[in-house]
Amino acid sequence: MAEAVGEAPGKALLMGEHAVVYGHPAIAVPLRSVKATATVEFSRNGGIEIYAPEIGEHITSVSEASPRLAPLAKLVETVSRFFGEERQGYRVLIESTIPIGRGMGSGAAAAVALVRAVCTALGRSLDADAIGEFANAAEIAYHGNPSGVDTAVIARDEPVYFVKSKPIRGIEVGPSAFVLVVADTGIASSTAQVVEDVRRARRKDKARYDSYFWELGSMASVAREVIRTGSPEELGLCMNNAQKTLRLLSVSCPELDALVSTALEKGAFGAKLSGAGRGGSMIAVVDPATNLEQFSADLRAAGAERVLTTILSGGTQA
Repeated sequence: MAEAVGEAPGKALLMGEHAVVYGHPAIAVPLRSVKATATVEFSRNGGIEIYAPEIGEHITSVSEASPRLAPLAKLVETVSRFFGEERQGYRVLIESTIPIGRGMGSGAAAAVALVRAVCTALGRSLDADAIGEFANAAEIAYHGNPSGVDTAVIARDEPVYFVKSKPIRGIEVGPSAFVLVVADTGIASSTAQVVEDVRRARRKDKARYDSYFWELGSMASVAREVIRTGSPEELGLCMNNAQKTLRLLSVSCPELDALVSTALEKGAFGAKLSGAGRGGSMIAVVDPATNLEQFSADLRAAGAERVLTTILSGGTQA
């Protein structure tokens, strides 16, 4: 059999961090300038072998899988069983240009790419939402209680409005162009740990934390309407308000604050952390006329390890 390949983009959370875990809406967009790739071929020896050079791991059976690779090995088993091919053996190569632990969906993208590759190898197909559901099982095994937004936006490869346990909705982009700049702090952050820290804090002061989540969810709802009918300036106001609330949740950090401040000083309409926080990435919305090369250089001078750009325009995302 020729090798079967599956690919998946990274993602950025535009609005709704942490609140999405508690049933409030979030908005996520794909980042196509980075991606995960899974290459699959059948193995005559049976079993599942996975090589992941970016994390320096190689397993030759499910039983020896590390905590990082065990969810992916089990994912291969699950998809195979779904199609009645549970006896099939595989050799899998996982490669990725998505930085790990930066809120860009590296794990979710690997899972989505792997589901696509296994389907291709078996000559089968699944729709985007089914792929996202399979991939999210691996995310649950790894992260504990993810919202599901990462696998949803990555599998669909389009901006989404996501509410846990409700149908996923695409987002209509109106006449305005929304230029989004994502800056990586270079600091790895554990989504599971930060989400658990917030959960513990909420147990001690439920009313206050629920008011924060309500505010973040409200900003996501407003932002969806702004993307449909409004302007980058209005989206910036939503993002700035969300960042204030995220700081009250104690999930920002000095490095993120520095990038947010620099983005605003250099003309961004709004800027906030993207993802769980305490490291990871910042996202800003800028004027379409912005000199992105200079803006990116300014962010790197302020500590960004890498800078990516994505554009929402006329119902498309680049």
